[in-house]
Amino acid sequence: MAILAAAIPAVLWSAGRLLPSFPRLAGATPLRGLMVVAGAMLAFCAMTLPGLAGLLPAEAVRGFFYDAAVMLVVCLLLVFEGLLLLAARPGCGDAEPASAVGRMRAALFLFMLAEELSRSFLPLYARELYTPVPGLSETMMMGLPIGLFMALVAVFTPFAGHWADRFGSRRTLLLGTLPAVAGFIGTAMAGSMAELLLWRGACALGYAVMFIGAQGFVARHTPADRRARGMAQFVAAVIVAGLCGAPLGGILADQFGYRATFAVSALLALAAAAAVTLLPADRTERVRQHPFRMGDATALLANPRFLALLLFSSVPTKLMLTGYLFYLVPVSLHAAGETPAGIGRLMMTYGLIIVLLGPWVSKVADRTGRHALFAGLGGLVGGAGTLAILQEQGVAGILIGIAALGVAHAFNNATQLALVPEVCRADCARMGDSSVFAVYRLLERGGSVIGPLLAAAIADRFGAQAALVALGALGMLCGTAFCVVFLLAPSASPAAGEAVR
Repeated sequence: MAILAAAIPAVLWSAGRLLPSFPRLAGATPLRGLMVVAGAMLAFCAMTLPGLAGLLPAEAVRGFFYDAAVMLVVCLLLVFEGLLLLAARPGCGDAEPASAVGRMRAALFLFMLAEELSRSFLPLYARELYTPVPGLSETMMMGLPIGLFMALVAVFTPFAGHWADRFGSRRTLLLGTLPAVAGFIGTAMAGSMAELLLWRGACALGYAVMFIGAQGFVARHTPADRRARGMAQFVAAVIVAGLCGAPLGGILADQFGYRATFAVSALLALAAAAAVTLLPADRTERVRQHPFRMGDATALLANPRFLALLLFSSVPTKLMLTGYLFYLVPVSLHAAGETPAGIGRLMMTYGLIIVLLGPWVSKVADRTGRHALFAGLGGLVGGAGTLAILQEQGVAGILIGIAALGVAHAFNNATQLALVPEVCRADCARMGDSSVFAVYRLLERGGSVIGPLLAAAIADRFGAQAALVALGALGMLCGTAFCVVFLLAPSASPAAGEAVR
């Protein structure tokens, strides 16, 4: 892999020296630049693999090929992010919103990539640090770092929004990177489970602050008619980082170990901090937002259709993400003999499906206005797919479940958000859209907290296989209940939820 990484820039540099017009032609469009990198990597693999086949066992050659394919996809995405950063470099257009948002995307991408590197092996790292604790089994402790991280993100999010309003987006973004850098360094050096939980808590603080600060930066640096495109940049940075992080982190963990991979995460978070310092100050006056109050959550939970959306779609979606994908998949695949690199490759399927299918689903759902239909289908597909483990044992069944979860969340992610103002029209008029979405996001994260803890509890008592089946059955039941409420018994009017109250 090191030879491959060194050969690609060497080939491109040589081509640039021999043909001075080559860099200009190759960089004319992002797609052309990506095609050049892909062609160089494929040519290198074509020259290398025949020689390796005669020297190494077939399994080793297969592993090299898989890692090369993953590196191809990751390098393409990294090159594309680099091209976007170059397009947003400071200059004469420094005051333009697109330039500011483009540089924010680079900082957010680096930060999210730092967090995603450990996605394929965090439970396995926690197991290495486990020491017997009365009342807590090894299986439960393996899920605790994920559950604690998600819980603290939910706790810190309202404070992060307040800090963004008070100090401005750039200072808030910088504030988010600092505890994350310390958290990654501490995680790499952790000698006990208590230390691991402490430093993962620091990472959770950084994640919450960075997430909210980036959203606020987009809102303050884009005019109203470009805000959707600005938020698309925000979402794209998170998705691309997730797509690259798990496989890349798995390869690093295989080659250098878990602790070294966390050290790389610290360097990426530090690079994100450097990128934040290059961002412009807020262009618009800071506005005090409606503060979060428990009464807001109580009022929304009194809306039966909002409650149904939350319990039967939004919370199960997060629960399956953290419980199934983040916890059970690494643990089960490791038990099946997969390395962290192999786990990362398989988990990459989830992100690829969302990237390919998500935009199409959003367009069709918006065009038809059938957001509830797509959200219901997503729940059913996710639940049914994860139950494939009953028919196909081992890695194949888990891969089917990962792919089904990708399809489900491609259906759910955009349509759930579109349903919130539809079922809460009166609440949005009374409280404001921002407050409604803030409460929704906070309550939705409950599924992220419950997911790994529930999966670990079931796996501890009945085994990982039973936990996979239990979460799939839960997804099916919730998807069916959602369809009954929203498709078989739709509200008679937009104000139906208000009338019930």
